[in-house]
Amino acid sequence: MANKEYFSVSELWITKGIRAGKRKLLAKMLKFYLVVPAAIVAAQYFTGNMANGLYTILNNGLPGDGLAHNITVAATTVETGADTPGSIAFTGLDIEGKIITENIIPLQGSTVAGLKAFAKVTAMLQSGWILVGGNDTIVIGFGEVLGLPDYIAATADILMVTFTTGIVDAPTITVDAQLAKNTVLVPTGDGTKKLRVLYQV
Repeated sequence: MANKEYFSVSELWITKGIRAGKRKLLAKMLKFYLVVPAAIVAAQYFTGNMANGLYTILNNGLPGDGLAHNITVAATTVETGADTPGSIAFTGLDIEGKIITENIIPLQGSTVAGLKAFAKVTAMLQSGWILVGGNDTIVIGFGEVLGLPDYIAATADILMVTFTTGIVDAPTITVDAQLAKNTVLVPTGDGTKKLRVLYQV
C-alpha cells in the first residue's frame, strides 16, 4: 500500500540526496510517496487469440499490488503473414478511482507500452483487426511505469527518487495535467523493494 508523509523545509534540507540547487524551489507542500511495486506481469489481464470485440479480463483487472501501472500489449504472429492489428481501447480507473481511457495499437513481434497508469482495467475492446492466415496472439499485462498520486506541475518538482537503498540518478518521470500521466519508471520491482519519491505540489 502507498504511504504519504509530509516533511518541513528544515527536515528536507538535511535529507541526503537533495541537491543544494533545489532549495530555492521549496515554496510548496512537500510529499513523500513510499510504495512496494510488484514485478511486472506480461499476461496479468489477458492472453489468447487476437479478435475483434471485448477481451475477457483476468485477475479482476488489478495489477495485484494496489498501485497504478501502465498497460503493456504484446502481439505475436503465429501464421504466415501478419494480421492487421487495429487497436485496443482500454477503459479503467486511475489511482483516485476516476474513469480513464487509452488506445493502444499492437505491433507484431513487439511489446507496446501505454502511457497512462491504471489502478484497474475494466474493459478492453479490440477493433479494426483483420485476419491474415491465422489469428495472431495477444498478451496484455502491466509494466514498470508507476502512477503518482498527485498532479505534478514540472519535472523539477520531483526532488528525489530512491529505489531499495540507492538514489535513482536521472529518473524517468512524466508530468501532465491528467493525473494518470504523472508517472515514474520503476527500475525493477519485485514485490519487496521500496520505491520512494519526494516531490512538491
